[in-house]
Amino acid sequence: MTYKFKYFAQPVITNIKTVVEAAFMEFSFGVICAVFAYVSYGEIIQLFVACTLIAIVCFFLTIHNIYVMFKIKKQQALKEDI
Repeated sequence: MTYKFKYFAQPVITNIKTVVEAAFMEFSFGVICAVFAYVSYGEIIQLFVACTLIAIVCFFLTIHNIYVMFKIKKQQALKEDI
């Protein structure tokens, strides 16, 4: 019996249940990466660029999740009115 390797990406199992939790996690990661970018600005340019890019993406995803949250709330309110 040989071990069969899986050569494709496996899905990530998370315990995040709501859009608010996802937005909070992404915002937290963005703040941490922004602090790392600020600290490494004059010393390690590779770390600065990587952390800045990750922080920007995290903040964009946070804004997107908040937009989706308000969109879902608006749709639920419209369904209740009908």
